[in-house]
Amino acid sequence: MNIIDILNVTKGSLINKINLNLTINKFKINSKEINKGDCYIALIGNTDGHKYIKEAIKNGASLIIVSKKLSYNIPTILVQNTNKAIGNIASLIRKTYNPKIIAITGSVGKTTTRELIYTILKTKYKCHQSKKNHNNHIGVPLTMFDLNKDDEIAIIEMGMNHFGEIKYLSKMITPDIAVITNIGTSHIGNLGSKENILKAKLEIKEGLKGPLFVNGDDTFLKSEYAIKSGFGNNNDLIAYNLTSSLTSSTFKIDLDKPYEIKVNLPSHLISDALIAINIGLYLKIDIKNIIDALNNYQSYNMRMNILKDKNNNTIINDCYNSSLESLTGVLNLLENEIESKILILGDINELGIFSNQIHNKIPFLLDKINNKKVILIGKNMQKINYKNAIYFKDYKETIDYLKKQVIKNTLILIKASRSLKLENITNYFLNLSSY
Repeated sequence: MNIIDILNVTKGSLINKINLNLTINKFKINSKEINKGDCYIALIGNTDGHKYIKEAIKNGASLIIVSKKLSYNIPTILVQNTNKAIGNIASLIRKTYNPKIIAITGSVGKTTTRELIYTILKTKYKCHQSKKNHNNHIGVPLTMFDLNKDDEIAIIEMGMNHFGEIKYLSKMITPDIAVITNIGTSHIGNLGSKENILKAKLEIKEGLKGPLFVNGDDTFLKSEYAIKSGFGNNNDLIAYNLTSSLTSSTFKIDLDKPYEIKVNLPSHLISDALIAINIGLYLKIDIKNIIDALNNYQSYNMRMNILKDKNNNTIINDCYNSSLESLTGVLNLLENEIESKILILGDINELGIFSNQIHNKIPFLLDKINNKKVILIGKNMQKINYKNAIYFKDYKETIDYLKKQVIKNTLILIKASRSLKLENITNYFLNLSSY
């Protein structure tokens, strides 16, 4: 990428003389990841990236982009705000490489849907996808920075917790295809209602150049407001003859004839699979290849991972995040499980004034499950007065308790919002000797 284009898109000014023929390989915000020929962008967030400019130069940076007037013996572009500059550069990369972009938003299921779409599309195309939780105003540009000129499709998550965020991201990357997985209660504390969450998710249309695929079973995505917004329902596949377990589901869909689909997901995530199938068909993937791809799909780390420890415990490791909707889905799965169960549940965060109301729905879900022990973790869970539940402040207290128990041949669910770090409890069960 040449310097003139970077200057124009960032509206920056030169501090040091620059060879206008200089070409940049990659854009990085981590000085440790800089290679020769890269551009280092000094972001200001929890830490000030300007502190690491010397390290970036030492590692081979050919250009730095800053928001403070600093003097280094290296080509430098001064911009007003480096956080905005990375968004501008992401837009430039999008125009330069021009892959087909699929943008995914929704209250829950974004990552599962992204992984399913990637699993299907990579059978035919060279695909790139978001890493980890790279779905905000920093993460989306980082995903774009990792693109290569031969990438045909980029599958990108878009997260939000306020109005305007999805709009900004959609205009930045102008997706060819968009997905809304569902409308739930995540971030309702900031947005105030599911209706407002719907409006915020529909901002994905702001930069959209093609179809929007949605969860056809979601009440809010079928609402009058959604219909008036003009996207229709681009997910008309219907799953039937559904059989499901903790680890997999089998169902049929009708195309030119009935096809049986098997995927390593429980039943409450089938809507994500239907969206992925629809997008695969839209992009001319043969249905037989879609079926094979889904049959080989493996769930993402800490999202409904089914694990075994040395004491023959079955662990449902679902502690990447939590919401009322995702918790309801997994607890419904356990209703018919006859084995002994331990339900280790932590706080659902970002609910604001709705926190007590939503957490107080959890006892009704727990009542449906037999043969269980309930462990509740976090300040919000401690407000639930659930019979015979054991309460702890954090994962450390919980592990101290578990060390004193003999737990064998048990089904263990571990689920909470990410900040509670309940993956440490999963690691305890899998690596008892290290605690």
